[in-house]
Amino acid sequence: MKTALIILGHGSKNSRSGDPLRQVAGEVKKLGLYDVVEYAFLQHGDPTPQNAIESCVQQNAGRIVIVPFFMQPGAHVARDIPALAEKAQKQFASVQIIVTDYAGAHPLMTRIVLDLVATSISSTTNISER
Repeated sequence: MKTALIILGHGSKNSRSGDPLRQVAGEVKKLGLYDVVEYAFLQHGDPTPQNAIESCVQQNAGRIVIVPFFMQPGAHVARDIPALAEKAQKQFASVQIIVTDYAGAHPLMTRIVLDLVATSISSTTNISER
């Protein structure tokens, strides 16, 4: 079965704010682990989730995995994303649609925070040392 991955972000009126999500999607795509890799934005950006899902279906995906690229379990994660997945599942009944947990819930998030702190400490001099 052909598997498609959609990395789903919030979106912003500032089009450049979506660059990190686009970069992650590009890096995942380069790994070649999934047949199709798309990204989408819930608001203020293209492609929309519906566009991304339709693109996956057009590329003959039998399974679509949606990864909410969110740090917190707010309304989009708890309500909006499951609702859009349910709607898409009804529209494309022959395609399996799965929504993963949101990115911020992943256990590696603690390591990421610690790495950010360590990197900042090692690359910054104390004001009193200047």
